[in-house]
Amino acid sequence: MADAATDNGHFALFGLAPGFALDRDELTRRYRELQKAVHPDRYANAGESERLMAVSQAARINDAYQTLRDPISRARYLLQQLGGSWQDEQTMQDKAFLFEQMELREELEGLQDERELDALEAFAKRVRALELAQEQRLAQAFADLTQLQLGQGRSEIQKLMFFRKLREETEHEIHAVLDES
Repeated sequence: MADAATDNGHFALFGLAPGFALDRDELTRRYRELQKAVHPDRYANAGESERLMAVSQAARINDAYQTLRDPISRARYLLQQLGGSWQDEQTMQDKAFLFEQMELREELEGLQDERELDALEAFAKRVRALELAQEQRLAQAFADLTQLQLGQGRSEIQKLMFFRKLREETEHEIHAVLDES
């Protein structure tokens, strides 16, 4: 298993310790500093190879930033750095969680039929709270990278993905109802 502490990737690029919990404001600050250093304007009079290197570095910085700023992408990245794998079509093993998701989806379907804005907004708020709670569980699972159980990490990521997708579908429905009025 790879040691996340020796990460030469995204975390090192930003001078951050590898881990799920991070200060997003600090990440953004460091991102802006790095982007400023490789901005094309700084290399306008440079040779072709230097300009290409700056463009390459800017792309690497953007990729790393996009990965680290999103909790799901960050967790997947950490999982891979630790030697785990990720497949989007993994089977969820937690039957109780799957049952909870089915109930939430049925509730959303009922709300979609009713098209009641207040009820949809209340549901969206409840789902967002569930999503944030799952982010906390994910942070706890990834708190000590040396003790992380890869299967548990995958499961916690999947759960967060379920809640995010449900929230996005609910927000989409809210916008559809607002567009009708």
